[in-house]
Amino acid sequence: MKKSAFLLLLIIFASGCLIKQPAVVTFEIDRTVVKAGGTFHIIVTINNTGKVAFIGADLAINNPDFKILQNPKFPSPLKVGEKVELVWIVKAPDKPGVYTIGVPLELIDELHRTWKGFYHEFTITVVKEETKMPPGELSMEVNVPSSVSGGKIFNITVELKNSGMTPIEIGEVSVNLLDGLKIINRSKIPEKIYGGQSYKIVYQIDAPYRHVSGYVTVIVNYFENGNEKKEIVSRYIEITWAPWFANNETLRKAYGDKYYWIENKYLVDGYWIERFNSTPYANVSILRNYALPLVLKSKSEVEAAKKIYSWILEHYKFGDTTASVDPQKILQQNKISYAEGQLLFTAMMKSINVPSRIVSLYNGTDCIINPLSEFYSGGRWYVVDFKHGFIGTRNEYIATPYFPRVYQLLTQGNFKLVAQAPEELKGHEHVDVGPDYLANLKDKLMTQVEKKLNPMLKTKLTLMLNRMNENEQIFALFIFASAPEKELNEMLLKYDYKDIERSMTALYEFYKDKPWPENFRKYWYILRGVYK
Repeated sequence: MKKSAFLLLLIIFASGCLIKQPAVVTFEIDRTVVKAGGTFHIIVTINNTGKVAFIGADLAINNPDFKILQNPKFPSPLKVGEKVELVWIVKAPDKPGVYTIGVPLELIDELHRTWKGFYHEFTITVVKEETKMPPGELSMEVNVPSSVSGGKIFNITVELKNSGMTPIEIGEVSVNLLDGLKIINRSKIPEKIYGGQSYKIVYQIDAPYRHVSGYVTVIVNYFENGNEKKEIVSRYIEITWAPWFANNETLRKAYGDKYYWIENKYLVDGYWIERFNSTPYANVSILRNYALPLVLKSKSEVEAAKKIYSWILEHYKFGDTTASVDPQKILQQNKISYAEGQLLFTAMMKSINVPSRIVSLYNGTDCIINPLSEFYSGGRWYVVDFKHGFIGTRNEYIATPYFPRVYQLLTQGNFKLVAQAPEELKGHEHVDVGPDYLANLKDKLMTQVEKKLNPMLKTKLTLMLNRMNENEQIFALFIFASAPEKELNEMLLKYDYKDIERSMTALYEFYKDKPWPENFRKYWYILRGVYK
């Protein structure tokens, strides 16, 4: 029996029937000797030789003493025949010594399949102090300001110095910027730097109107004595954005058409006014006195929003009765409803110049159902839900246990999800935002679920979903998104994906036409109960 198996294996190898890796991957590091607590770079070159595009790459280090400080942006999609060089920034241990680290890489293709088997080992010597670079090699100094205000123009200076006698030919010089930063001007790059000479390259950078932080990486490819070499330097920078100090002209430039949600100081439409007999006007001069001291040290709209959100939770008791839609009156109350909490939050955010609005369900008659707040930051909308204790991005909200019921009402119950846009204060004045929430819903859910999963289980999840139709897939992803992370991983690790798919499909068929619960985790508990 053993002999037959061995012969079969030889036949498979000889015939080339083993699965061919879909990419050629090479690994390198920019230095093997690193100062304790210092940084170095892992450079991975990926050549797509397969049949489908890649949409992501996950690199890990098998030694927890080494920390990945920043992952590169993947040029999704990486099409067949294309090549990319990715650079990971890594922090070395604080303790000197000689370390051998293993670096496994996983590639994710456009079919959401995970490809493994790419691996390399490096030996890193961590020392108390780095020795000086030997003569003849190129040295690079990169000067980047540690902090810049959003909307400002600043310089990144790259100084290249040839400390030896041999001329150095400069090949490509690339600057990897954080999202939102743009190069608007650059001085000339030299073709050669002769021995003992230095040269400065100045990049003019435009900072975005949003908070972003991380590393700017400069890569210089050069030739010395006919040998191709590479020098890499990374520097940390933080862009801060405080719209509460900006004038109207700057705000219009920063937010574009979203400036409307600052300019319009009315929170809800005439239907709310008639229902609650009060005026939903945000008096900035009053509200700003409360909001501004809370956010003075904040570096972004998100940080400011969390401080206002926490302040409201700390200062009010919550109940179910809405007495007013006037934020100034709500401000003076001791007990407020969840709807009043949303109104007060939205008004306070408007008072500090952040685009904010009330979003609610609308059934054709009533538009007060399930009110939420949205605010705009960094090119996307965030959701605040006092009733369920949530503040986060819209995509994160979609993956909470509280959105599936909203989804069912939008797709089966003739409801709309609307943003209040009052101008004449008569009747209903809304903007339909439901299509924005539902667009690419499956991909949004998949992204959030995969964040909870052990990378080894992503392929199993994909295989399970491929056995379902689209409605079943969305139902399954809602359940998985609602599940506690540990329990989800345990189930997918322990049980066959075909068996889970059968159970999930049966659940969908039973519950698809029944009203879904406000907390969708109830269905996770039902699924989990099948396997206990």
